[in-house]
Amino acid sequence: MKLLGSFLLLAAGYLFSLCLMEPVWQHIQLIEEGEFLFRLMESEIRNGKTPLPQLFSEISQRTVSQWKNFFSDLSEGLRENGDFELSDEFDRLLLFYFSPLFSEEEHVMFYQMGRNLLSDDLLFLRNSSEQFSSNIREHLTGMKEQAKTRQKVLHALCLSASALLIILLL
Repeated sequence: MKLLGSFLLLAAGYLFSLCLMEPVWQHIQLIEEGEFLFRLMESEIRNGKTPLPQLFSEISQRTVSQWKNFFSDLSEGLRENGDFELSDEFDRLLLFYFSPLFSEEEHVMFYQMGRNLLSDDLLFLRNSSEQFSSNIREHLTGMKEQAKTRQKVLHALCLSASALLIILLL
């Protein structure tokens, strides 16, 4: 029984360390998905010539994350209020949905890409999209390295705490 209890305490410590890291991995996944959706939009604008309200609606249907509500509201705003400044609405919705999740740097990167989507110059749009993706990938690489290091430390701490608890209980 003691052996089973010890194993369960160690497993609980390990799983607890995974739970502590879950928000970090979700943040990374949200940024990766955002980068993918913006690249998809850029491609559709450049090649498909899809109207923006329809494009935003289609993009919102391709995801189940917070990007869904963001693009859905943006599409509705364009359909209902064609006279507003898209970059202002884009920034407002970006702040509304992602301000608790994104750093200032991430917010600026997504805002600039959203603003660049309105460009009539297709070469500029492609170049800005490539630059955006490059910046996001570089940012994500740093975040993933920090997350892996942090995860190792949390694993070690939680397993050590579990081992200490086992020693104290035995």
